Amino acid sequence: MPPDLRTLERQLRALAQHPHFAGIIQDSGEIDLGKLSLEQVSELLSLDEAAQYLMAAAALNRTDVRTGITSADALLVAPQFRRAFVVRSKLPSSAQFETLVELTLQKRRATLGRNENAATETLFRERLLFEGVPLRMKGAWTQGLLVERRKPDGVYPDPDTGAAPELYLEIKKINRVADDIQKRLYEIAEVSLEVKFIYGKLKLTGLDLSTLLESERRSEALAALRRQVLGVQPTVVALLLCPLDQVEKARSYRERAEAFVDRVFLSDEIDECIAYLAERTISAK
Repeated sequence: MPPDLRTLERQLRALAQHPHFAGIIQDSGEIDLGKLSLEQVSELLSLDEAAQYLMAAAALNRTDVRTGITSADALLVAPQFRRAFVVRSKLPSSAQFETLVELTLQKRRATLGRNENAATETLFRERLLFEGVPLRMKGAWTQGLLVERRKPDGVYPDPDTGAAPELYLEIKKINRVADDIQKRLYEIAEVSLEVKFIYGKLKLTGLDLSTLLESERRSEALAALRRQVLGVQPTVVALLLCPLDQVEKARSYRERAEAFVDRVFLSDEIDECIAYLAERTISAK
């Protein structure tokens, strides 16, 4: 467990001694959240770990709270208590204290993961800026089908121009190749087929097999799919970032992945990826 999470875990367990919690935790470990007053919830929300605990218990995020404080009922409450009102109104009447601790840690772990991914994108965006590669990598939206508004990790030209994408970059951080890579490849394949159908002239002819695909025919089938997908605009590039000691395992998936996307680059191929992106954007101007 990362140090930040270990610290949070200690702080959450210490909440059992907080004056507002100590009196409502039963011997069974159940906490009677319904007994918290509006004023008590307001005080607890001023304490970071208690705020995370209550938000997790209420199944709320910050956007939910911002929306909630503008509701008709919330506007009847004194301004300083509106946030507490929204949270208190969504709290379960009771729950196991330890269960909510674990739920809070789980939500925090997910947030840390998103922050780490955002930092990765920022580093790569700064590198591309330094190299003069004109990919739009922040706040760019394109229109999709399965997902109405897609947010690519990188796209060229800038969607603000209204022009269809010519290059589409997806960056996937993979901490454990054995566990995570298949899910990431599904996501990339979905994006590729969708955007090539919308913005290109994708035409697929199936194999029309009457029996299950045999393993010895897999490479043949992948090659047949790649011939139909390769070169159809927009060019779809996937950058898979995994620990260097897992790169070879990830590399074994390249043939399968490149049946759906134009190019796949791995953690030890950053320079090659940048050169390819530059070739497809700078030289295309």
